[in-house]
This record gives sequence, C-alpha cells and structure tokens, in this order.
Amino acid sequence: MRRRRLLTWNVLVPLLLLVPVLTSGAAAAHRAVVVAVFVVFFGAYGSCIPLIRDGMSGWAEKVLLTGYGGRRWLTERTLASTAIDWVQLLPAHLVLVALIDAPVDLATAILGLTALALLFANLLGVVVAAGVRALGEAALGCAVLSLFALHAAGVFRTPEPGSWWAAVEAWNPLRPLHETWLVVLGGDVVPSAGAGLPVLVLTVAVALVGFFGSGLAGRIARTGSG
Repeated sequence: MRRRRLLTWNVLVPLLLLVPVLTSGAAAAHRAVVVAVFVVFFGAYGSCIPLIRDGMSGWAEKVLLTGYGGRRWLTERTLASTAIDWVQLLPAHLVLVALIDAPVDLATAILGLTALALLFANLLGVVVAAGVRALGEAALGCAVLSLFALHAAGVFRTPEPGSWWAAVEAWNPLRPLHETWLVVLGGDVVPSAGAGLPVLVLTVAVALVGFFGSGLAGRIARTGSG
C-alpha cells in the first residue's frame, strides 16, 4: 500500500491488456492462451525480479544474518508474493467474468485456479532467482521456464491421447486454469482429468521449495557477489 504507483500499474496493466483481448472476436483458444500466458508471466516475474533485487542490494543477506532462517523467509515471501499477485489481478478478473457473463460457478473456479497457477508461477520464479546472477538472466530464465511449463500444460497444443505428454499435462498445475477459461469462452475442450493431480503436484512443489529453502535463499543472497 505504500508503493501506490506500482500497485496502480499492476492493477491497470492487466485490465488494459486482457479486457480488449477477451472481449474481442478472436477464437476462444487464442483468448485462453493469452490469459494463461499473462497469469504465469505475472507470477513468475513478480516473484523472481524482487528476489534478484533483494540479493543484489544485500537485503537478502541481512535477513539471513539475523538468524530468521532462509527456509522460513523464502516460504513466507513466496506465499505473500502469490497473495499480492492474486489481489492485483482480482479487479481484472472480476471485470472479465462480468463482461463475458461467466456463470457464477465457473467465475468462482477461475478465481481459485488463478491462485493455484500464481503459486506455481511464483515457485518457478524462486527457482530462476536461485539459479541466475543478474536481472537480464532472470528475465530470460523466467520466460523460458514459464513457456515450457505452459507448453507442458497443453496451452499451445493438444497432445495425443495416451502419450506421455498427455500424462504430463494431466499433472500440470497450470492446466485447470487454461481449461476453465476455454470452457468460459466457449472453446473446444478435451475432457479434463480434474484438479486433484495438479493440486498434488503443487503441494509437492511447495514442500520441495520449503525443504531446499535454506540453500535456495543462500544462493539468492549471494547474487550481489556472484
């Protein structure tokens, strides 16, 4: 709330980009792709770039030197970042579901699945931040990892039934959001495997980042000296 200019931009940009696209006459599949890509990039960059800046400024190292604990700091920071992203995207989502007259159940599902997708994207941002040493590397790493995750979720293509790509898609935490937007926008949707498997994968991912949190936080803290 103290950084009101940044908050304003992060609320307005999704509105300015997504509303014209989703209310256009473009094919449902294309509009759903735009939403999925935007949400994942929003979460990944929103998590990674501030972490890199914390490392470069020495703030991350100062936090760790207090004895607060890298695992605790990184876990709490990731959850907070995810919550902030969701709040900043909420106005855009409310406007969108109203403009396209989405059913209440699907609109509610979109809000919940957006939170899951943002959490997964924020975790991707943490992994990238721990593996790079500059903002340029972070930007490239987030783009590559996010696009690969979206591809694995079936956002850009439909895998052959029974293939290993189809199995990967069924487990991907980004798939439910993409499929739900396809349904809302009236597109052709492959029968869904439900959200149970993606939630399980996301739970494991959160646990792994928490387990390796001390090492990841240490790498981020050394960014400024790398």
